[in-house]
Amino acid sequence: MLQKKKSLFRAYNLRKWSQALSLTAFLVLLIYLDPLTTTDFSARNIFLHLSPLSGLGASIAAKELVTPYWPALVLVAMTLFMGRFFCGWVCPFGATIDLTDKLFKRKRSSETSTGWKLYDGRRLKYYLLAFLLLSLFLSRQIVGWFDPLSLATNTYSILIHPYIVALLAGVFDFLQGFPIIGPLTVPVHEYSDKILFVEREPFYRNHTAFLLIFLGIISFGLVFRRYWCRNLCPLGAMLALASIGAYIQRRVKDCEVCGLCQKGCRMGCITEEGRATQAGECILCMDCQEVCPSDAIRFRGGLVPKLQEVDLSKRGLVTTCLASVVAVPMLGYNFPWRSGKGHGVIRPPGSVDEGEFLARCISCGECMKVCKTNGLHPTLVEAGLEAAWTPRLIPRIGHCDYTCTLCSHVCPSGAIKPLELPKKQRTAIGKARIDQSRCIPWVGYAGLPALNKDWHDVNCGVCEEVCPVPTKAIHFNTYTDETGREIRRPFVREEVCNGCGFCEYVCPVVGRSAIVVEGMQPQLLVKFEESAESGNGGVFPEVIGEWTLLASPLVYTGENGLYEYIDGAAEPYLSYSYRQVAVARYGDVHGREALVELWTFAKDDDAFGAYTYDRSGNVYDLGDEASVFENYVWVWKGRNYVRFEPSVIGVSPDEVRVIAEAVLDKLPSGRSVRPTLLNYLPAGGLLEGRTKFFHDRIVLDNISISDEVIEENVFGLGKETDAVVAEYMLKEGQPSMKLMLVKYPGADNASKAWKNLIELKKSWGESPLLEGTLQCFEDKSGRYSTVYNKGRFLVATFLAPDRISAENYTRAIAAEIPSG
Repeated sequence: MLQKKKSLFRAYNLRKWSQALSLTAFLVLLIYLDPLTTTDFSARNIFLHLSPLSGLGASIAAKELVTPYWPALVLVAMTLFMGRFFCGWVCPFGATIDLTDKLFKRKRSSETSTGWKLYDGRRLKYYLLAFLLLSLFLSRQIVGWFDPLSLATNTYSILIHPYIVALLAGVFDFLQGFPIIGPLTVPVHEYSDKILFVEREPFYRNHTAFLLIFLGIISFGLVFRRYWCRNLCPLGAMLALASIGAYIQRRVKDCEVCGLCQKGCRMGCITEEGRATQAGECILCMDCQEVCPSDAIRFRGGLVPKLQEVDLSKRGLVTTCLASVVAVPMLGYNFPWRSGKGHGVIRPPGSVDEGEFLARCISCGECMKVCKTNGLHPTLVEAGLEAAWTPRLIPRIGHCDYTCTLCSHVCPSGAIKPLELPKKQRTAIGKARIDQSRCIPWVGYAGLPALNKDWHDVNCGVCEEVCPVPTKAIHFNTYTDETGREIRRPFVREEVCNGCGFCEYVCPVVGRSAIVVEGMQPQLLVKFEESAESGNGGVFPEVIGEWTLLASPLVYTGENGLYEYIDGAAEPYLSYSYRQVAVARYGDVHGREALVELWTFAKDDDAFGAYTYDRSGNVYDLGDEASVFENYVWVWKGRNYVRFEPSVIGVSPDEVRVIAEAVLDKLPSGRSVRPTLLNYLPAGGLLEGRTKFFHDRIVLDNISISDEVIEENVFGLGKETDAVVAEYMLKEGQPSMKLMLVKYPGADNASKAWKNLIELKKSWGESPLLEGTLQCFEDKSGRYSTVYNKGRFLVATFLAPDRISAENYTRAIAAEIPSG
């Protein structure tokens, strides 16, 4: 018999290439789901949206047509014409089973062997389809447990991808221990992480259960090829019903009845004589055409050929319906949710109400795959059997990132509604609860009488530090005993807590966290603070060039508002006449952000003081006065001080200037002058941008004026005093000198500070070199300082490299300041 000539582009090869390309595309879309979602790539869910089974389930649950599943309608239409081609040419789960079946090729028993009694009657998948469809009408959605596209997504995202990442990490960690090979493996490891898009080593709870399920499915390959597709796949059953009258069918002519096609059929759907095909079972894999020695098999259009019908009995269908009616209600036994007694699972932000969520969710696992912190994990029976394999947040493993909305944008069925970032940040997925029997400060408070030197160690505040809510959802109740020992006891402000779980994630208590987040349904929006008012006020433009206002600005008013915004860092600003700070965030199309803070004070001088407290770098031409360091900009204008902080290095100062000018244009016009006290400073040698204006000691504590520690308020500083510290460079290459000028409410206050400073210097072992109103001292390192008092003014120099300069600068100021 002549061997027929085989074309490279024959249907059999085209099918293999199509299957390989489809599986590759599926894996690429899954591995790079995070960046594809970030860039809003619309086709990222194309494979899940190809399932008419999931689409039907989601639509019945939503009681409306879920339009993202339109590709499923296209697939059904193509199946009506081309037959069940999807299973053999496109399905990624079918391709996976083909790969595993090849591994079992030598171990596989003969399909005609009588040694195995494994069912292969093809009816079971139709009964399972009927069971699932009836369960939908009984308001139970378990389609995702059996949909092959959901199974494929879970197989690769929760099993195979994490296993490969862990395996490679282990191999590279081992190789890095070798002196020569080790350094060479580092770039290879980094490259593999980029290819696999590894931001962290993923891990999923309950993955063992799915591993057993997957191993069970592929182990059927020891007996039959494509057993899942033959007997269990409900999507295959649905497509089989649609393909029975298809135009494209397997057709046989001039058959020699050699039996090769029947033996080689991976679906086992060819009758013994080789001519007929079981109805709806052919997946157009082209195996039979490839092995046929007489070229008698063709796949082409025409009248429906002779088909062998699948024997579906009425008894079987009735039994399936009865089983569904009896079993499906049992799936709803979900005591934690229905009792509403707390300890509920935490659903992803944007999840619809629990009942609808369970009806919509197809258990595909995409939200878990895309979670940046690896905080989303599949449930098993924690929320009832009905909720098995639906997502839940486990904060102890990973919290809900305050700036992330990925999970809400990848959900294919609408179980998680898309959320924009401002709304997501206000959506409460749960509430934190503090276990006072485990919380370190609360336990320390209970045992405070027994604590001695270690009482400071119980003031743990990690949960408050990491809380991403701008006004902090965790505050402290401070207790002070009679000896002055303070215990800061944390408490949760439920009205602003969004249940992100960051506090639970970082809690240092070993084992179960001392602060635990409990899920809540329905998910509600948290309220804004009374001190954090939403509103633009016309100061922050909505659009500035390529920059767009990301959310309504927040305004923090008064002392309490500032503490809520920056907590312990508030004191220096409160030493000025602080009124409020308005905070806005701008972003551009490249994902860059810039923080803009508009501080308002009661006096121009105090706005200038706050500006000098923060500023750094070089002088910049903006507002009344400005400074720039790299791409950070600080601007003083009248009673306002504006701070610009880009989130990334890639934002240039010129880009920040564009934002700054747009905001400054909204402020009152006119130009303010510096505080009068600065007019008395000598100009020679003054370093620009190194002058600090302030009132209280708390600002001076952050300025280095001496090598010695000044623990007490020697200068008698307070809200009624005006003070300035300036820095001078006397000669190139020499250390700089600090000059301090203080104006007091009265001459007595200035005289007392003068005496206190002299006594302090003497306590350091410094002897006066010059007696009188102007006194000069030399410290242990050979540098000089002066102290001078005139009326309500105190003048002092510190760290001068020579005595003459210290005395001359002091006398220069003495000649300028008034006597009264």
